[in-house]
Amino acid sequence: MSSGFTLVKIREFPWVSLSLFCLTYGVFGWIAAVTFPTWQDWIIEHSAWFPWEINPAIAHQMSWGFGLFLVISIMILLAAPLKMINLLFGSWIRQDAKAFLSLLGWAFAAVVIVCWFAQFVRFFVLISAGILGHIDLQLCHCRLWQVFVILSVLSIGSYAIGTYLFFLWGTEELIHPMATLGFS
Repeated sequence: MSSGFTLVKIREFPWVSLSLFCLTYGVFGWIAAVTFPTWQDWIIEHSAWFPWEINPAIAHQMSWGFGLFLVISIMILLAAPLKMINLLFGSWIRQDAKAFLSLLGWAFAAVVIVCWFAQFVRFFVLISAGILGHIDLQLCHCRLWQVFVILSVLSIGSYAIGTYLFFLWGTEELIHPMATLGFS
């Protein structure tokens, strides 16, 4: 009996959900590339915080690295087993003082979500696409480390392709197509 890929295994592979996953992270790469000039300006304005000299090329690489850090952080969050999450947060709510602090923390999180709703929606879409890919890969009998590797490679590659495509074709008309209709 062969342990390699067979036609049945290829058909069972979650192509649709992983395609949506790649599309989502590619669009995130495009959106991140749109904001790179803002991030670069902020980095250059605060260059005194860094122990080395910051020029525009370094600021650009730091901006790209920040987006990449967000992508990798989401993949690590998605790969965290539920037992570990329960261990961290499950015993936290069993005491009244800790439950009160948790309530204050969640209230603060709700305020941040409401105040920065556009950024929260982008983050939520990334998490949702990751969860969809994670669930489908687990249903395809992939181990947790395989899910992490597959999703990490796809997310980093899609993010890089999205930023590359923006630098290749990005213009104001492509960035904000809804702005001409009065939406921003």
